[in-house]
Amino acid sequence: MMSESNFTRTIITLCRQSLSGDKLSIKSADDQMSLLVKSDSSETDLKILLIFKIILAPQAISSIENTLTDDELSGLKYATADVQLWSSIFIKNYIKANFDTSESFGGVSDSIKNIIKSFLIISTLNSESLGIPKPVASQLESALFLISERYFPESLEQVLLFIDYCHLSDVNHLVLLETLSSRLQNELNSRSNKNILTPNTGLSSSLNHPLTDSQSNLEINYAQYLLGHLKNYSNILQSIFSYNKILTTNNVADISRSYFEFFNRLVEGVKNMCNLCKGVGLKDLEMSKFIQSTSFLFTQSTLTTHTTNPLTKTNDVSCSPGDSLFYFDDRKQFTDINLFQHGINLPELGSNQHNVHLLISPSLFLNEMSYNKSYFKNKLSSFRLFTKFMKKYKTRQYDEDTLTELKIVLTLSDTHLLYLFKYSMLKFTEYYTFYTSQKNTFSFNCLVPAILDVFEFIRHVTKIFCYVHSIDLPECFEDNAQLYFSGLINLIHFNDQFITEKDSLGTLMSLKVTIMKLFRYYAERYQEVFHPFVFTCIEDVVKLCRGIHQDSSYDKLCCSALDFLSSCSSTHWCASHQGSARNNPFMNNSFLAEIIQNIIVPNIGFRECDLILLDDCPIEFVQRELDSNNCSSRRFSSITFLKKLVSGYGQVCQQIINQVAKSVASNNDYKLKELYLQLIICINFKDSSGDFNVITYFTDYLKNEFVMLSQNQLTREKMLIILAIIKYIYTFKNLLPESELASIVPYLVLYLRNSHEAVRCFASEALYRLLGKLRLHKDTLKTCLLQGLEHLLTMMRSCGRAGNEFYAKCTMRILIYLREDIRESGMVMIDIVINMIKSVSDNPVNPSYNHLLFECLCILLRIHLQTQVYSVTTTLEKIEEALIPTLGLIIQQEMHPFIPYSLQVLSIMLKYASKPSTTYVQLLNHLVCIDTWKVSIANAQGNIKLLVCYFEKHKLFENEIMTNMEKMLNIFHFCLNHKRLSKYSLDLINGIVRYLPLNYYINFLKSIITVHLTYIHNNKSGETLTDVVTSISYITLQLHLQKYAHSLVDILESIQSGISSNFVQFIYLPNAKKASSLEAKKVHAIAVSKIATCDQMKANSELFRLMMEFLAELISGENMTLDSPKDDLLNIGSVSELGSLCNMDNINYGDFNFDVSYVKLHSVEEDKNKLLDRSLGVEEVIRGILTPVGPLIKASASMSNSLNVLMPFIA
Repeated sequence: MMSESNFTRTIITLCRQSLSGDKLSIKSADDQMSLLVKSDSSETDLKILLIFKIILAPQAISSIENTLTDDELSGLKYATADVQLWSSIFIKNYIKANFDTSESFGGVSDSIKNIIKSFLIISTLNSESLGIPKPVASQLESALFLISERYFPESLEQVLLFIDYCHLSDVNHLVLLETLSSRLQNELNSRSNKNILTPNTGLSSSLNHPLTDSQSNLEINYAQYLLGHLKNYSNILQSIFSYNKILTTNNVADISRSYFEFFNRLVEGVKNMCNLCKGVGLKDLEMSKFIQSTSFLFTQSTLTTHTTNPLTKTNDVSCSPGDSLFYFDDRKQFTDINLFQHGINLPELGSNQHNVHLLISPSLFLNEMSYNKSYFKNKLSSFRLFTKFMKKYKTRQYDEDTLTELKIVLTLSDTHLLYLFKYSMLKFTEYYTFYTSQKNTFSFNCLVPAILDVFEFIRHVTKIFCYVHSIDLPECFEDNAQLYFSGLINLIHFNDQFITEKDSLGTLMSLKVTIMKLFRYYAERYQEVFHPFVFTCIEDVVKLCRGIHQDSSYDKLCCSALDFLSSCSSTHWCASHQGSARNNPFMNNSFLAEIIQNIIVPNIGFRECDLILLDDCPIEFVQRELDSNNCSSRRFSSITFLKKLVSGYGQVCQQIINQVAKSVASNNDYKLKELYLQLIICINFKDSSGDFNVITYFTDYLKNEFVMLSQNQLTREKMLIILAIIKYIYTFKNLLPESELASIVPYLVLYLRNSHEAVRCFASEALYRLLGKLRLHKDTLKTCLLQGLEHLLTMMRSCGRAGNEFYAKCTMRILIYLREDIRESGMVMIDIVINMIKSVSDNPVNPSYNHLLFECLCILLRIHLQTQVYSVTTTLEKIEEALIPTLGLIIQQEMHPFIPYSLQVLSIMLKYASKPSTTYVQLLNHLVCIDTWKVSIANAQGNIKLLVCYFEKHKLFENEIMTNMEKMLNIFHFCLNHKRLSKYSLDLINGIVRYLPLNYYINFLKSIITVHLTYIHNNKSGETLTDVVTSISYITLQLHLQKYAHSLVDILESIQSGISSNFVQFIYLPNAKKASSLEAKKVHAIAVSKIATCDQMKANSELFRLMMEFLAELISGENMTLDSPKDDLLNIGSVSELGSLCNMDNINYGDFNFDVSYVKLHSVEEDKNKLLDRSLGVEEVIRGILTPVGPLIKASASMSNSLNVLMPFIA
């Protein structure tokens, strides 16, 4: 291996090469760097250490003033900020590329992962002390968040302890470690069994002794693991503290020399962290053991607070429950020792169970020199990391794993969060009281920065609770609801002009927005807990809304307040509640009238900033009007709130709105006319009866103007009215007669030619929404729609790379609507869409537009390929000739945003293939190469879908598939063990089992089952585990259907004798019961029938009964029908394939998440039944399996009434 200095110089050279701006040079540098630290290369761990040595190097080393040579600096003399930034980005990309891949398939080892994790934890928590430049620190933080998405809290729970005890708490670290060590020793002394060794278990022992071994000392081992981390991290902090002292001297030579000694000590600390990770961690513990371990190590006792009053020279003592090792001490915040010199018998700073609080009274003299301005800021910098770790729960699904993770996090932190909230509210009250008493004095604003810091603490605590509440109601919040809600409600009221002006970061406004989000969770999900506070909150938030400024900087606050009120209005609250002295404000007509007139209506109308957006950014204007982007919009929030009010308090609201609408309608102001239409739309009449007739109003007052202006140049005033009319049309499309809607379509097509883009977008959106209701008017509308389609394609070709998703969406709808009539265009339209895809492929900037282009292409392909049935001249060969070069270029040049789409397009073409052309054979050889999957995991879903298409066409590719079967199963193994691909891998193995004859994979059957078992052994829980068990059931089912001589039980016994019974009882049955889809339950019904009838299972009467009870539970389950209705079976194959395109009528493309690597094309037809053919007679299959064991089932039924449901299957 090259020397350390040469390796460092190589990295610096590659960095400079990557900064050249030349694409080939950049790619070459990236490739060379990846090879240097390839996981199977020599001394990878040392190379990673050297990269961090570059990243953490102080700026003094590369400064011009440094007279030391490059050799003396071990090659670091040219490790500039650019080099450090590039190296940190490399680390982040290295994590993305390698952390999710199993080590056996080229992923990094656990030791390398632990080295990187340890360095990132240390550098992120101490970036300022280490002097890391902000851009570099930002990349390292992003890299740590990537890891936290996968490993927090499972192997990162110690970071919470670092944050809480080593960065937030003012406890002395020696006291902390001594106290925790004493608690651990006391626990050891109280136990008679001192054997704390952790047994090692393998696959076979795990299956044979799944949950029965009592490992009573695991909690001791885990406590030692946590204590070891805290001891090691405390030593690291001491090294950083000493190093930081040298950094602050700004002596270039001293800094340069000290860095190497410091880095060596840091490496020792990192190695200790890595060794600790080999001990007993969370993955080895049951929840009860974790709770037991933390309960004796982090004992909740009392915290004694000594409140000193420098004016009266008194010292009061109070006790409160809490963590005796977690507290803030004012002696670290206030630097003026005179403030504490009169305190009598004050405890030693940093001691266990004791802290000091300075009583700040209005008479006390304070100035900016009295306190440490960095006190709160240093704590906040680490506390933010906790908040960002928790952000992942914002989008997580409610499931057992997520609840377990939150239980772990809150067990370690809920007491600390409560303390932070109480402390922050106390300090805010004290500081603000002092601030208000010092107006017009020298001390007036000295504590304003501290007040804002306290607000920031409260904001982060509230934000963490928001993330937790998005999943479940935490018990720690519910138990202290009165304290939390009263504090947060008080903060809603807070409004001080001077402090707001000083709040340059918008901390207070962000805090209020976060409070609104938390309240909204309670209004929507946790009403019972919220009930005592909700009416107060509603009235206070309404009061807040009255005072919100119209400036756009207040939009987020206004929207969050309106969204909260909207959620409250859609919940039925009881008139009174124990502990609540108020009644529902929404039941008060005058209160409703005030909300509608003074809060909602002013925010529904257009503001000047909206009209500027209409002219400058028309697409964004339309997106906001349709709420198809993520921007905060007062208008949309107000509309949503008003609709909820109408829905919940209909008659009263309609009367109020009608009064407002009449006063608005009589005004000639075009904004107010538009507002009137918007109010009518908000009422959202369900029929045309009553005081207001939707149809009559449209025909008498709107239609004429809509028709007359369709070919005219529109002023801004007229334009807004036309946009409102179009919105009226598609809002009430279900009330307006079809004939009326059909008569409007030609004018909407004319509006496609309007000079203003917003009008064209609205017309496109209206056509998209209306055409699904007008299928019977196709002959009448065909001509004008073809003209509209031609104009849309012309506009799309001229709108550049950014595109216009409204045009593309409308184009897609017209293609679906006209279908067979498009065939007349031959290849022309396909060529047009292909060329548009080419034009955006170089630099894609609008993912929604790009997605819709591929939807249009797939629709055209299905329309034209279907014509072969009718002997039309357009053939697959012609389409391949036009399309394959473009798709090939996308794949070859690694245009990652488009590759998943290209693979889905290829699956359509392959479906219609009638011979094994060279193109498809080459493509299959590309797909079965494992490197194809390693290079870009983002393409895995598309690759799997395409491979399954090959399996469906196995008769065409028999030789190629059989030759490459081992490679395909290797790919399945790779995907199953990849953290981000495991859930998709099962589509691949299920596709093999479903579509391929048994002889294709019979020789690998034992290996396939072994891979499944290994995954189960390594993953004790999770949604994928349930799917893996379903896959095992599916293999069992297919072996039965293909009349294979051996059963699953035989295969299990061939892997290890005696394994099958324990596997079925402790792994298979518990996880099979978690299956939720109807299809999976049918698979399990057949599989458990087959497994139960094996000789080994029949001999175990208790296990046989358990399986039969599970089968009975499946068969009698809610909504369970084993076989498809006969009418459905008769229709299989008789419905036009293109008819499925009609199912795309209600797709909301605004809801798509284009940030993910794979977005499914809805126009690519997919079998909803991924496992079972709809024609399979499940009942008949089960009956055939059970009939031979009828007497045994009857014997079991005598002991369990639940088995009576099986009697029809053995009659």
